[in-house]
Amino acid sequence: MEQVIPLASASFLKCGQCSLGKICLPVGLDRDDMNSLEEIVDTGRVFQEGETVYSAGQPFEYIFAVKSGMFKTVLNDAQGSEHIASFHLPGELFGLDAIYSSVHGSAAVALGTSSLCAIRYKDLENLATKVPGLQQHLFSLMSKEVHNSFTKLHEHSVDQKLAAFLVALSARYKQRGYSETRFHLMMARRDIANHLNMAPETISRLFKRFQKDGLIEVKRTDLNILDLEALKDLSGCSGSCD
Repeated sequence: MEQVIPLASASFLKCGQCSLGKICLPVGLDRDDMNSLEEIVDTGRVFQEGETVYSAGQPFEYIFAVKSGMFKTVLNDAQGSEHIASFHLPGELFGLDAIYSSVHGSAAVALGTSSLCAIRYKDLENLATKVPGLQQHLFSLMSKEVHNSFTKLHEHSVDQKLAAFLVALSARYKQRGYSETRFHLMMARRDIANHLNMAPETISRLFKRFQKDGLIEVKRTDLNILDLEALKDLSGCSGSCD
């Protein structure tokens, strides 16, 4: 398993030193391109649990890359109810949904102590005209964010939706070099329920059932997937849930 870098150190690592660079950066950047990118990236932003990165209605200026911990993006409907659109893991970008409107339609909030990199979008646009592949990579990340935000499996059963959520989370951790079967659930059960459009009681019942059926083991916020293949079968996803 990849070595975990302490938050105090990880927060200030440059792009070329960061183990997540292979995920959030395009392949093939030479040293000069990397230096140019590092000049426009602010790597030292740390947020405590519940702190807001930006609010809905705030003018768009930066895009953000998660360096450690986790963030959630939250939407408000016409009735003022909150809905969690996405959870963002290390190496993932967020804030891209505001590029076309120039105003954030959601709020971004830290889950636990978390750190991120901030990149002024105008600076990134300017750099993209000089660095081959950077603009295309940005478009690819934008499409992934939209996909992750709006794929909710509404037509599936509650069992399938939770299974698909856990399978997708497993795949995302695996991509980052971490265990695909053992990881920390930073989000609260009520947040998972909100994200999947379920009642918190339903999520609690499902976690207990999944444990009873030998699919998972949960100790407080630590999740151990005991039978990943069975969980994939239950999810109803064809090939991948991510």
